[in-house]
Amino acid sequence: MKKLLSIDTSTTHAFVALSIDGSDAVIEQSVQRKHAQTLLPMIQQLLAEHEFSLNQLDGIVFGQGPGSFTGLRIACAIAKALAYAHDLSLFPVSSLQAIAWNVRHSGVLDSQCPVLAMIDARMQQVYWGFFKEESAAEEQVSDPGEIYLDSETPVVIAGIGFEPYLPLMPEATRKIISRQVEAYPDALSMIHLVQAGKIVPVDVATAAPVYIRNKITQ
Repeated sequence: MKKLLSIDTSTTHAFVALSIDGSDAVIEQSVQRKHAQTLLPMIQQLLAEHEFSLNQLDGIVFGQGPGSFTGLRIACAIAKALAYAHDLSLFPVSSLQAIAWNVRHSGVLDSQCPVLAMIDARMQQVYWGFFKEESAAEEQVSDPGEIYLDSETPVVIAGIGFEPYLPLMPEATRKIISRQVEAYPDALSMIHLVQAGKIVPVDVATAAPVYIRNKITQ
């Protein structure tokens, strides 16, 4: 896949990224709860800046969650509509997996370091996944006090909104956290996961957000 468009609105920031034959571009905007009003104009802006059209793409990538329920629904609906209308492959990517990829390939950390990826889930809970090496992780939502990690090496915690929950984590978990990094599930990391062969395409008709829990939060 050499020509990919990626979108993510799982947090308070909207990301749109474009990769054309190895050349990457991304735009980011703080949107709070205005995902629906901003995402399509961002897509149009990025394509126009690079004189590129949707018909020239090989696939659409989107952040499937977990994260903001409203944001996930918007990204999924737009990604499905674009993929269907232009007969493109569709790639859903985990928000937590994108965070782990983001920090591992930022040039600051060892690409093999264990990463505890985390997003504030509200209701005094967090979405989290523990990523060892490049393998996928079981993703869940829980109270911070229920996070226990199977690791004998230092762990990097990365994500959005996790800071208030650190003191609530078990002491054994806090002891192995060596570094804290703010990192978003950005759209460019999602493209790189697809290009690395970590993500497989899905049927456009059945693609859906991954909420992890049933209680709806915005």
